[in-house]
Amino acid sequence: MRGLVRNTGRPASCREPTPSGKQVPLNLASSLRLQLGLFLLLCTAGSSLSAHAGPSTPSESLFTGCTAELLGTEGWNYECRGFSAIISDHPGVSAESLWESSRRTFEGQAAGRMKFEEESVTLAGRKARILRMSAKASEDQEKSSFAVLSVEGKGGRRVLCKAALEQQALCGRVLEKLAGNGWRAAPEAGVTVKQSEAVLAGRELSAPAGCKLLAGDGDGRIECGDGSRLDWTHLPEASRLKTFVRNGVETFKDIVRVPYVELRIPCAIDGVRTECTHLRMLDPAGRRDVYFGATEVRGVATYISCISGGSSRELPQACQQVLSFR
Repeated sequence: MRGLVRNTGRPASCREPTPSGKQVPLNLASSLRLQLGLFLLLCTAGSSLSAHAGPSTPSESLFTGCTAELLGTEGWNYECRGFSAIISDHPGVSAESLWESSRRTFEGQAAGRMKFEEESVTLAGRKARILRMSAKASEDQEKSSFAVLSVEGKGGRRVLCKAALEQQALCGRVLEKLAGNGWRAAPEAGVTVKQSEAVLAGRELSAPAGCKLLAGDGDGRIECGDGSRLDWTHLPEASRLKTFVRNGVETFKDIVRVPYVELRIPCAIDGVRTECTHLRMLDPAGRRDVYFGATEVRGVATYISCISGGSSRELPQACQQVLSFR
């Protein structure tokens, strides 16, 4: 076991001021679950987006005909004929924290394959920062735009759009629309909402009493009333597992703003032995334990994070379904 004691020098609480100056509780893992969704949307190769999405009429939603998938409680992932998009809202998290953690993730995952251009803009009457990303390879004719802005009195918002180069005007309209939405709004008009089963590497999971289960295509979450939580994500390639764990840990540290002890411990994910990163959060109000791990489970590259509830030192019941230390 290897340990590192570190004091971040930040306030010893899990609270962060919103743009209005009010203090609100910070959802401890509000940005972790979005990492894969953001990366897959922006940086991975896939089927080409159609370059022939016509403009919508005044009475027709920009998202008519799209498929919407819930991203936990944070927002929605849209797959459309001419573009892909994501909106996610993070209570109590500053726009600056969202910007820094997301940009670091993008640049790390791009591994030199992407070009980045940053600018300040106004979206739906709000100041925002945009990072425009395009592949260095000339054959890749798609471009992504990622924006972060503050929603006064609420927290930070992330909006993204990916489209072919000739459809960037369409992406501009998409970002403008999503930036102006209400906080954690319902899906856009005219979409089909996709329902997914809660499956980790082929095995269905369930929500213990007092917990709720949310699942997407290849990922999911079990969130419980005591604040404990299990998140899991399937990655397209096992070679990305270590990087994904590292990014998850660093993002979490950036957001929670409390001193911590970091350990590397042997663990097993659904019976497959691996190594987990254990963060012991040293909040004066009580200790919380967070675990990050990844490995191939039944041939599927699988990443998990587990957060304990309150000051309990027991492994949460939701996490016990997949995580063990024997």
